[in-house]
Order: sequence, then structure tokens, then C-alpha cells
Amino acid sequence: MRRQRLEQMRKEPGSPIETLRERAREFPAATGVYLMKDAAGQVIYVGKAVNLRARASSYFGGSPDSRIQVEVLVRKVADIDYVLTNTEKEAFLLENALIKQHRPRYNIMLRDDKTYLSIRLDPREEWPRLTVVRKRPADGALYFGPYTSSLALRETMRTLISIFPLRRCSDACFLNRTRPCLLAEMGKCIGPCRTGVDPAHYQQMVRDVVEFLRGRRSELVERLKREMQEKAARMHYEDAARLRDQIVAINKTVERQRIACGTAVNRDVLALVSDHGHHMIVVFFYREGVLTNERRFELADIGQSPGELLRNAISQLYDNNAAVPDAIFLSAEPEDRELLESWLAEGRGRAVRLHVPQRGDHRRLVDLALENARQKLEDHLKAGYDTEAVLGEIAHKLRLPGPPETIECFDISNIQGSLAVGSMVHFVDGAPNRAGYRLFKIRTVEGANDFAMMHEVMSRRYRRLIESGRPLPDLILVDGGKGQLNVAVEVLKEIGAPDAPLRSIAKSRLEGEPDQRRRTDERFFLPGQKNPVTFPPGSRAVLLLQHVRDEAHRFAITYHQKLRRRRSLRSLLEELPGIGEARKRALLRRFGSLARIRQASADELAAVPGMTQTVAADLHRFLAGLDGEKRLEATAPADQDPSVSEPV
Repeated sequence: MRRQRLEQMRKEPGSPIETLRERAREFPAATGVYLMKDAAGQVIYVGKAVNLRARASSYFGGSPDSRIQVEVLVRKVADIDYVLTNTEKEAFLLENALIKQHRPRYNIMLRDDKTYLSIRLDPREEWPRLTVVRKRPADGALYFGPYTSSLALRETMRTLISIFPLRRCSDACFLNRTRPCLLAEMGKCIGPCRTGVDPAHYQQMVRDVVEFLRGRRSELVERLKREMQEKAARMHYEDAARLRDQIVAINKTVERQRIACGTAVNRDVLALVSDHGHHMIVVFFYREGVLTNERRFELADIGQSPGELLRNAISQLYDNNAAVPDAIFLSAEPEDRELLESWLAEGRGRAVRLHVPQRGDHRRLVDLALENARQKLEDHLKAGYDTEAVLGEIAHKLRLPGPPETIECFDISNIQGSLAVGSMVHFVDGAPNRAGYRLFKIRTVEGANDFAMMHEVMSRRYRRLIESGRPLPDLILVDGGKGQLNVAVEVLKEIGAPDAPLRSIAKSRLEGEPDQRRRTDERFFLPGQKNPVTFPPGSRAVLLLQHVRDEAHRFAITYHQKLRRRRSLRSLLEELPGIGEARKRALLRRFGSLARIRQASADELAAVPGMTQTVAADLHRFLAGLDGEKRLEATAPADQDPSVSEPV
């Protein structure tokens, strides 16, 4: 039925598809990239083509593309554009860059449901150190991982520190240290904070760490053996013994981790399985015969062939200077294999082989990855069916027109009207979409008026959404009872969206006589309906809605606490003698917190721009007289929650 309707739309004169067909016929018959956009101007699909005119026309007329993807895209596309390139390889690179820039809804994006840990090392620093991070910005540093297991990461860090004793203290602590730390005294840190450490030797140790983490351990061991023999020949026996211990530790690590996979080379294995309109890609990372990591990606079905899925997966997996192995074994032949091999070889500096093994040890590795992918996809589908049932129950009980694929929930946090903030969380298919979270600083409301604050926050959110032409969510949820619901109803009327799906959730409460009190169920209020709606006890639907509400509350509270810490720190700085606004900013910029300002010497304080020796001496005496460490801990800013973005 849908396909027949699509064919009918193609034949209707003056229809949007007819307009797009005429637009596609104007494209040049040349190599390039095409971009499909929706009515709001958002890029929803990016593709490359050797012949742009033929490829674009296949979507809208002539001999139409029969893939399921086209049926979905054609209904959404309002405009189509193109960019010419000189070669197919340039088109491939531009396609990758545009997918990263626009994150189109209908392109394959390698995303899993976790933010994995990685190891960061910046060799450009004078005394580099290893740190554990979740985000991997393009800051020029080296990143290793990601590690799917925090236990595996801790084990790796312990091994690295025991073999290569790089510094471990933070930059602020390192710069302000006046004597070696305990780790340096114990021999677990080379101690660059003290004199006598050769920078060249330290940088060589950093290069060894990089070799170790990149899996080139055999080459590292061979070089260390040569250095050990040279040291012994020169009778530098202590240095030779240190190198010997490093070699033994590296060999023990390799033997403890080794899983048989033929010769000890670097290779990755990618396996793809598909079922019920979903795809699962599992990647095994082998380094020198050692299975060091495993990742998996769940992909929605938008009509791509296995070869196209694998091509897109490879182009994203090895982007951003990711470590490229000697060979990549695949479960199916990828599209543009020669183009991919050329691109990978440029990034690696040596040839890279893409291969679909048919027999032998390599085939067994692919079969193992396939079996893992099948099991993970089966688990994912079971969870997905449960999610569909839960969303269906929510739609039925709350009288929604359909299952709420997108849910947004609002909450307000303040203390008697001060430092008031609003939060909004965004859920997609029952799971948090943190990229869609928003924070709002209250601008127009004075005093403790939660209703007015809710009115401001929702107005700002949905006016902006409507003005940009983007759709409203399938369910708008506000935390509170009828009062908050009525405010939200008024907002939607003011912005011209009175029929938007709006509901409120009220927390359970204690009712009854003191000796017979019981807790009520969560209550949901609908516009124009007097009595609330409740769900059966233990319902997974109500658990999901509670999770949405609690996440909005957590998000608001986290940011509110951050603002309170900032104000507490600033209020204590107001007491500092001879310190005005300019000096406060300079001190905080230099030291970062009051605790670190107090640790600084009078000379270090005097070195801050705008400070004098007299003011620095007075400040040092004042801070030395502060009562105890608790006051400092209460005012020192804590690390920011990684999920908290800047307020809107």
C-alpha cells in the first residue's frame, strides 16, 4: 500500500516529488555529494555518487530506487542540493565530513549506548601524564581505547604505571609542588617535580608508553633489549637492571592477555548480522595476537545493503586518527573496497588489507564475531519489543494518538526563588538522549514562583522549536499536579499549539490516618479531565515515566548545586582584604579554587597579574588564619557533571 501511494505521488503533476524530480534533472552528470533536507532545512541524508544526476533522479522518478530507505526519505525530503568533487575519493571524504557535521537522521551513525573510557596522553607537554577521559575532543592529544570495561582500563593503567613511572599528579598540583610526592619517594613515579630528571629520558619513556598502547610491544621489547645490552657493556648496571625489569613486566603482561589468533599481528574483525529490520555490528580488536577490546553498534534498518553498511562503519570507525591495524577481516564484502584500502593506507602510512576469509583460523575469528553479533542482536530485539509494549501502554493509559517515541520533561529548581534554574530532558524510544537535554537560567521571574518559572521555560523552549519549523515531541511531561499542568496548557495556547500532547506527573504521597497511612500511586493529570490516571502497581510504563521525571529533577538539581558552589566561593572571596573584582578573576584564573589559592605561597600570589607584594602578604596571612579545612572543602568547586551543558 505504501509503495503504491509512493508511485502515485511520483505521477501527480505539481506534487512535491515532481518538483524534486525536476530539481534532480538539473544536477550535473558528475561526481560529488548530494544532501537531502527536510522542510525545516535540516540535512536528513548525505550520499555520494559518481553520477549525481542519475543517483538523485533514482529517488524521485524514472526507474525508482526500490530500497525501503527511499520510501521513508521521499516523504521527508523537501529540498535536495549537491557539491561537486574532482574524484570519487574526494566525494568519499566529503561525505564523511558532512555526516559528522550534520549528523543526518537517515545516515548510519556508529553510536552505542555508552560513553566509554579512553586513555589520554599529550606528548607536547613538558612532562606528559596519562589521564582517563570519556570525551575525545580534537585537541591534538593522543587517545587510546575506548575501553568497554573499567576493570580492564584500571588493569592497563596499573601495568603502565608499574612499567613506565610517569607523573600522576594534576597540572595544578604539579606546578605548586615544593617537594616530591609520596609516590616519588616510593619509586612509583620518576619525580619530575624534583631536580635531576633528564627531560630527554622522560620523553623517551613517553614514546615507549605510546608504543605499548599501540600494540607494538615486540618492537618495544627488542629496542629495550638492545639498550639494556648497551648499558651493561658500559657498566651502567643500574640502568640495565631497570630496563631488564621493564622487559620482564611487558612480557608477563602479553602472556597474561594472550588469546590465540595465529601470528602476533595487529588486526580487527568486523561482523554484521541483520534481523527484523535491525543490524548489529561487532568489532574485535586484536593487537599482537591479543584480543584487547570489543565494541558493538546497533543500527536501525534504513535499507542499506550489507556492503554499504560495512563501508560506512569502516569509514567512521577509523576516522579521527584511530589506530588502524595491518588487516581488517570482514563478514561480507564492503562497497568501495579499493577506495577504503587507499584511504586507510594514507592514515596508517602502510598498506592495509580488507579481506573476507573463507576458511582457516581467520574464518574462525569472523565466525566468533558473528556469533557474538547474533546473540547481541537477539538481546537487543527482545529489549526493543519490550520498549514498544511499554510505549504502547503509555499511549493507551494517557490517551495519546500513538506511542510516544520522543518525550520531553520539565522541572524547576530553586531555594526561595534564588538561583532559579529550569531543566528539560529528552528521551527517544524510552532511552535518554543527552544531546537533547537543555538548561534554562530563569530571567524574568523574581521570588519563589514555580508556576511563572515553568511558564518562562516552556515558552522559551517551544517558541524556539516552532519558529525553527521542528516538530514538537510526542509527549510533553511536567513535574507537578494540576497547577503546573494548567500553566503548561496556557503556554501551548499562547504559542499556537493547543493540541500538543501534554500531561503532568504528581509524586506519590501518604494518605490516611497516622496508624493506617499508605502511599498512593503516581498520578497523571490530563488537560480537561478532573480525575488523575494511575497505572497498575509495578507497571514498566510507570517506571519509565518515573525515570523521565527523576532524570529531569536530577539534571536541574545538579546545575543548581553548581551555581550554589560558585556563589559560595565568590561570597568568601568578598571577605579577602584588598581584593576587587579584577584581582578575584585573576586569582581564580591562575589557581582555579580557593583551596589552591590558600596553598600558594606569598611569592606565588604576588606573581598573579594585578597583585602587589603587600596585598599578596596580607592575603596569605588572612587565608592562613581561616578556620579549618572544612570551610575550604565546602567552598571549593566540584567537578562538573559531564551531562550538564551550558544553560540556554
